[in-house]
Amino acid sequence: MNYKIAYCGIEGAFANIAARNIFPSDELVAFTSFPQAYASVENGQCDFAVLPLENSFAGDVRGVFDLLFKGNLFITQIFEFRISQTLLGVEGAEISDIKTVYSHQQALDQCTQFITDHGFQTIASVNTAIAAKEVAQKGDKTVAAIASEEAGHLYGLKALAKGINQDTENTTRFAVLSRDADYARNDEAKIISYLMFNVKNVPGALSSAIKIISKKDYNLIGLHSHPVQNAPWEYYFYAEVEGCLASRNGQKLIDKLKKCCLSVKLIGQIAEREDA
Repeated sequence: MNYKIAYCGIEGAFANIAARNIFPSDELVAFTSFPQAYASVENGQCDFAVLPLENSFAGDVRGVFDLLFKGNLFITQIFEFRISQTLLGVEGAEISDIKTVYSHQQALDQCTQFITDHGFQTIASVNTAIAAKEVAQKGDKTVAAIASEEAGHLYGLKALAKGINQDTENTTRFAVLSRDADYARNDEAKIISYLMFNVKNVPGALSSAIKIISKKDYNLIGLHSHPVQNAPWEYYFYAEVEGCLASRNGQKLIDKLKKCCLSVKLIGQIAEREDA
């Protein structure tokens, strides 16, 4: 059975490359925004979505976390991909010609030092590959894109500089999202559970939530906070927990969390891959 795999961008985008590596034999379906890609799985148009969660240098991809908090999809797999950013210009252009650089904000953030050193102006694009395509269409020697080297080949651009990201270990985590939870089994070697919650606006609520997790012998290995949309000074949290929450003990923990939280939901549970 061939699956339909949603991603954000066009051919040559890092999400396209990641999706192709994860699902080499399935049909990739491109969308122009994270909400569209996410919704295509919720409504059954696609079977899975491959969306970026966070970058090791630039941090969380906020739009995706917001979708996970509000939506109904589950994380079924997480893959890490090394990201190498390339400065792409039209044929005949040199770095000294470039005045303005187009790319996705995450890519611009990953290349801050290079951009600053060269005094480039920046314009954020929907996607790195879309930025490359736009630069190719402009045909202007003073503009460039930051994208994958593959995008340069696809859209006829010249690599002016390679590996321009600040962090040489630059890595992005991509999540595979599904309508079905497909929780990893408790007997698998190492279980990582993904939990989202927002605490009540009372003193000590977050501290209480963290203590609940600790008392139940689960290891909190990651905690991310983001503002709740249309609710000033209210935050939601994304927690990575070592241990099986899709279990009797896990349900007891979640029930206790609900007493100090406005909402709690388990959005995924996977067996950590040995090559991760």
